[in-house]
Amino acid sequence: MPHKLFEIDEILRDIVRHTRHTGEATTVSLACCCKSFEEPALSLLWACKPLNQLTALFPSSLTRAPTEEEWNRFRQYASWIRDLSVDLTPAYVTQESSLLLDLIVSHSPNGPTQQATFPNLRGITWDGEPSSLTYLPSIVSPILTDLRVYITTGRETEHLPGEYAPLELVINSTISPSTLQSLCLDIPPEAKPSQELKQAVADLVLQCGSALTNFKAEFDIPESAILHLMSLPNLAVWRAAQPAPMKLVSSPLRQAVSFTQIASLSLHTTTPLNWLSFIGALAGEKSDPLPVPRAPVFTFSNLTNFDMDVPSGQACLYSCTFPLTDSDISLLAATLPRLEWVHLGVPCFFNTCQTTFRSLHTLSTRCPRLQDLYIHINTATLVRDIGSVFEEETKGTRPGSCLGRRSCPLNLWCAHCIPLEANVGVADLEVVVKGFFAVSVTIDLLVAFSDPNSGLWAKISSGIKALHV
Repeated sequence: MPHKLFEIDEILRDIVRHTRHTGEATTVSLACCCKSFEEPALSLLWACKPLNQLTALFPSSLTRAPTEEEWNRFRQYASWIRDLSVDLTPAYVTQESSLLLDLIVSHSPNGPTQQATFPNLRGITWDGEPSSLTYLPSIVSPILTDLRVYITTGRETEHLPGEYAPLELVINSTISPSTLQSLCLDIPPEAKPSQELKQAVADLVLQCGSALTNFKAEFDIPESAILHLMSLPNLAVWRAAQPAPMKLVSSPLRQAVSFTQIASLSLHTTTPLNWLSFIGALAGEKSDPLPVPRAPVFTFSNLTNFDMDVPSGQACLYSCTFPLTDSDISLLAATLPRLEWVHLGVPCFFNTCQTTFRSLHTLSTRCPRLQDLYIHINTATLVRDIGSVFEEETKGTRPGSCLGRRSCPLNLWCAHCIPLEANVGVADLEVVVKGFFAVSVTIDLLVAFSDPNSGLWAKISSGIKALHV
């Protein structure tokens, strides 16, 4: 009989899953018309919720203690939530959500026999200042597999290292390293993450296993933890904010590096050249034919998304800080030819960078799958650069002869930030349009500014579209 009941329950849940695609109203109607459908329907509808929607479960004011019936009703709904988002940033926090959090803390379990408020919670997204973390331990569950924390900072707020103690407690005592799948700690330097927090994260990483697929941290962790991350077989997303571990290239531990599943690599660093050398050294290694099988080498064969930008707060404020050259971009394209999305920093107005139209040509021809690009481009000699590049390649034929090398356009984002007015005249527009068209570069989503610079980019964008007709 229990086996039959289990089959019926699964059939009901399948029906609910199919009706959910037609909208929540249909699923709610289904739950109301049949008692058997109520629990599976509500369980699916409440699987992913923001905290502020939970205040509606209390018909009376949260300023007084809820009745036992109200609290039990809340607990029932909370038990269905598997992914919760909590936004306590000053712009979104409400009095009701704060009162609800105080209520949850007051009812949090004090012993092993008491059930957690969110017993089935597997993922949580937390937005707020460091002081908001005091509520976190009362919400997370022992089966949590996905922790995403985004810390914001007030301009005049003094942040203290002790404010991270609740997060340290969750990392040290609640999360199971063997089942952790995703850890994202977006904590900018101005938020002053404590050394204790950094150590807790490093210790956790060293215990993680094959379940971990996503790791992001806005602060540095020891090289021992970095090496362990690189040895994990299923890590697909990695975001780091530290120097490249160059010692690893010549280390005997090099053979332990896996990283074969990495699809997205984000580096916030002030030493991008070291990271390019590090990636090139590892990805450029070749396996010698051996009579016995050996572990695959570090090849970045699945890497499609690459982000290498300076840390927050170090952008081009008073001068251009973009350090890469056309030669560096050539190395990047040769090392990672399968890239589809590249972010090398939002361009600035200073126009003193060392990357030119040649970099666009290199990325377009060597990375045929690349579709989205953020990069600094120096336009001081743009017309001459276009002519030089295609003269070298086509021996004097016009730029349009390169058409057909790509199966998809290459979108140059934030092009309106690149100075053009002082370097390109009306008579040069045709050369620029044909040059960009030849390497399949498109200019979209221009900011609707009325200044001449954006107007020139708009004309180039229209000219490129006209050639595609």
